[in-house]
Amino acid sequence: MAKELSRVGAVGLELTREDVIDLKHKARAVRRKAQCREVSSDIIDELTAIVKSLNQIDAEITGVLDD
Repeated sequence: MAKELSRVGAVGLELTREDVIDLKHKARAVRRKAQCREVSSDIIDELTAIVKSLNQIDAEITGVLDD
């Protein structure tokens, strides 16, 4: 990735970060619903992995924007 983001690139990353945060909250909500419905622990684990991945993506985007 280039050392310096263009204005369009920075705005694109900010919008993408907002989308990732939205997905993260939705994935957490689905996980909570699944837990309440006593869904298989394998499914709960997969949903937890999705949330962790989205957290990592959010952290990476935040790191790029902070630089």
